[in-house]
Amino acid sequence: MSAPACVHLHVHSEYSLLDGACKVDALAARAAEFEQPAIGLTDHGVMNGAIELHGACARQRIKPILGCEIYFVEDRHARPSGAGGGPRFERNHLTLLAADEAGYRNLVKLSSAGFLEGLHRGKPAVDLDLLSSHAEGVIVLTGCLQSRMNRRILDGRLADARAHVDDLVQAFGPEQVYFEVQKNGLAEQERANEVIERFARELGRPLVATGDVHYLRREDHDHHQALLCVQTKSTLEAPKLTFETNEFYLRSSDEMAKAFAQWPEALASTLEIAERCQVELELGGHLLPSYDTPDGQPEPQYLRDQVDRGLRERYGDPIPAAARERAAYELGVIEDMGFSAYFLIVWDFVRFAKDNGIAVGPGRGSAAGSLVSYALRITDVDPLRYDLLFERFLNPERVSMPDIDIDFSVRGRERVIRYVTEKYGADHVAQIVTFGKMFPRAATRDAARVLGRDYAAGDRLAKLIPDPIMGRPPSFEDCLKPGQPLRQAVEEDAEARQIVELAQGLEGIVRNSSIHAAAVVIADRPLTDIVPLQLADAGADENGERVFRTVTQFSMKPIEQIGLLKMDFLGLRNLDVIEDAVEIIRRSTGEEVDMSGVDLADVKTYEMLTRGDSTGVFQFESEGMREALRKVRPTEFEDLVALNALYRPGAIDQIPTYARGKHKPESIAYPDERLRPILEATKGVVLYQEQAMQIATELAGFSGAKADDLRKAIGKKNRAAMAKLKPEFVAGCRASGTRPEVVELLWEVNERSADYSFNRSHAACYALIAYRTAWLKANYPAEYMAALISSVMDTKDKVPFFVARCEEMGIGILPPDVNESDHEFVVVGGNIRFGLDAVKGVGHVAVEAIKRARAERGRFESLWDFCERVDARTVNKRAIEALIKCGAFDSTAASRRGMLQVLERAQGAGQKAQEDALIGQGSIFDLGGAAEPSANGRARGPFAPAHPSISTDEFDRTALLAAEKEALGMFVSDHPLKTVRAALRARVDCSLAELAERRDGEWVRVGGIVAQTKRIRTKRGDPMMFATLDDLDGQVEILVFGNALAGAEEALQADRIVVVRGRVDHKDATKTCVIVQEAEEFAATPGEV
Repeated sequence: MSAPACVHLHVHSEYSLLDGACKVDALAARAAEFEQPAIGLTDHGVMNGAIELHGACARQRIKPILGCEIYFVEDRHARPSGAGGGPRFERNHLTLLAADEAGYRNLVKLSSAGFLEGLHRGKPAVDLDLLSSHAEGVIVLTGCLQSRMNRRILDGRLADARAHVDDLVQAFGPEQVYFEVQKNGLAEQERANEVIERFARELGRPLVATGDVHYLRREDHDHHQALLCVQTKSTLEAPKLTFETNEFYLRSSDEMAKAFAQWPEALASTLEIAERCQVELELGGHLLPSYDTPDGQPEPQYLRDQVDRGLRERYGDPIPAAARERAAYELGVIEDMGFSAYFLIVWDFVRFAKDNGIAVGPGRGSAAGSLVSYALRITDVDPLRYDLLFERFLNPERVSMPDIDIDFSVRGRERVIRYVTEKYGADHVAQIVTFGKMFPRAATRDAARVLGRDYAAGDRLAKLIPDPIMGRPPSFEDCLKPGQPLRQAVEEDAEARQIVELAQGLEGIVRNSSIHAAAVVIADRPLTDIVPLQLADAGADENGERVFRTVTQFSMKPIEQIGLLKMDFLGLRNLDVIEDAVEIIRRSTGEEVDMSGVDLADVKTYEMLTRGDSTGVFQFESEGMREALRKVRPTEFEDLVALNALYRPGAIDQIPTYARGKHKPESIAYPDERLRPILEATKGVVLYQEQAMQIATELAGFSGAKADDLRKAIGKKNRAAMAKLKPEFVAGCRASGTRPEVVELLWEVNERSADYSFNRSHAACYALIAYRTAWLKANYPAEYMAALISSVMDTKDKVPFFVARCEEMGIGILPPDVNESDHEFVVVGGNIRFGLDAVKGVGHVAVEAIKRARAERGRFESLWDFCERVDARTVNKRAIEALIKCGAFDSTAASRRGMLQVLERAQGAGQKAQEDALIGQGSIFDLGGAAEPSANGRARGPFAPAHPSISTDEFDRTALLAAEKEALGMFVSDHPLKTVRAALRARVDCSLAELAERRDGEWVRVGGIVAQTKRIRTKRGDPMMFATLDDLDGQVEILVFGNALAGAEEALQADRIVVVRGRVDHKDATKTCVIVQEAEEFAATPGEV
């Protein structure tokens, strides 16, 4: 006879980061398998999995019990360091469960306050004061061995333990407190249990049995131990944290009955608590904030007024009938769905951005299919002109929250988020959490490390795992199929098998939480009334201080299920580039360029793109895309929209068909003449999702909403939904007179296009950004390239690449100049001059001081003049030295060597002059006769001090370039490789920039100049070297180990030109290095030069 059911109330999922090893779905399924009527979730300090548990339990038809194991402290505001004999910071566990809706709301408040008020050393903390304030509807279990009560018991402080229990009873009420006992095979637990039982009898309160579940099955103990080693950065051989027994799994009711045989009432309590817990979450609603309209005008009417005004600005007055009809239709749908406030909120913050000079993208995603968005200037692509569908954005028959994603310049994005936060209230706005998971590559590397293997062992196996496809990494199941390289390695190598087996136990588990790159949530009430919040590490500010952002504890999908308004505020670097280019054009030429009014039929732009000259052009930079441009030879904007959609897996095979149709229109065949207007723009290729929708409406008679259902079924490869729609599609086509073979062909196209069809609205928006960058490059090449180089100054390998492209375009790169440079790059006489911000040791304040002195009294005649006029408090000796070394004083006609020799005297004289001026004392040499004008028109007294002349002796070329690189981080006026470029190229297999295209593990011979080296010893004591190799196109890190280092070290000296032979090593998608086996100094013969 089986034991009565029980309920697990103390359970940790993967959201107890790197401590819980259970997926929420698996927990619910396992409980249902054991015929347990409910399951709890009590993660450490967080409620990340609450909505997920609610859904998982609904699918299993069991009850979710929502809870949290909080970190209990004496005072949540205290921040004792514990150093120097100070008080020790004590943090204990306490198990809380929501008995009803009020209890759930209070858990949300407590979990949020733990972060917002009590975060200390990465853990959220709650004290008795908070518990007392949010006790209604909360059931408290006295906790595990790490609870305050149990720590006091084990320390022999029974009176203190009892006092803590009394505090809990006082805070929550006696009926809400249960005494938690566990059976986990630990001697300490047995000692605690004896006292817990006595306390329960004395207070007349029940015992409750819990399992403190951390992993699903007993056999998962080893994987859980590996997870703890990942958390503590230790190995299985020498773990820093361990669970001493393998009893922390989700046990069956029989196993629980046996374990708690002496306390059957403790199991009955689990059912009693489960019965008491009645929490129904409200999902599927729309919690939209209202928009504060002038004079309290109804939102729908105010939206109509703004749209009407926008249509007149876009199309003129009177508004064309097609635009008026489309707008009326869209507004009707928007009002019926209750989304007027949504559009007004987006319109408002986009308008704020544009009014404040923050670059905004022309649109993104399906929102560009809305004429209302276009009229409000949320988007800039005309949906009527480009045949974009509103139903692709909002389905009139399926009420779901619209999704408008906005691109802002990276610089301006934070300002827009700050504006929204201030407008709607800091307690109503937050960013959204996201979770990084251990996919096979990361899991393999982690598994190798915790097993104590060297990095190379895990790295070798990780590289046998294929790259993600469309952003989706393969599973171990995929990677271990017959014929896969990983399968072969596992079959041939016992060590590989051990690593992969352990890694499989880690696969898919949450590894970390972070801030979603774009998502922001705006609520109609304080967020902690609806969703728990936490603080997420956002890195360091300019002062090196840690910055934390408020984020929702629920990730994107649960936020949408709750019905909260979610916006994506994306930062797009290319918008900064466009913004900077326009500003550089204004400074260089005086012209004001309005990018929104740029001619989309500019011949010069299309000629440039037809040549494949698209380096630096948004979306069109890759070699493959440049080849596609040469094939298609674009002549109109539609070609760029199509190329944006064509250059993707699956669709890329259609590029030759599109190119042929463009240049030989007679080669295009339409199986039904009604397809011509739909497919003409794409040369007969069904390329866009919107085209599938149009075919369904025109030939099959589908409504726009039903066509969108078909589009979704195709896009998600939902075979069941497609099978349901196919008979209707076929019947509709036949009813419209479509030939049977055409009907069959169209359905085949629907199925085939699931792999590649693309959102036309998004393609059009991004094609517009691409066109604008191409237009700038074609018409203002120096200004555009200056902006582009500015944008990648923090990416060392990109700067030399774009500098080399400038030289190919005939654009010179000039060093900084104290008489001409600004913060950023400027264009002077068609050439690009470096900005002063690029000089090491010269900060923003120093540049401002230089500009101010220049504006007040003109150009600097000499170093002496500079030191007298520029505030010595903001521009120190180190900064001036760097300015001299990089050539910023070359316009004064003095030698760099000579200026460095007199710098100390010049600075001293300048400081003296400034100090005298501050106290009103002029030198006697400033007095007397008539003033004599200087070269810059500034009057100088006849007895002004005569400064010693600066020596004309100069450093040799090698020393000059070395100093220049020291100050700027790169060579500018010249490059040691320029004279030997052709000779070096003949000796190597590829440039450093081309290494990214080489296969991992491929042997290559490359060359360049050694920029820097670092020699270290590995953990095993073996020597190795890191070095950076530069050429005129880029740079790469090289690694040299053991025996290879002995033969290569002599050649690999800083500033030497070398040729190395080694294996390409793609560390990840963003980093490539070369493992060097041989290195030799390169010396070109006179004939080669």
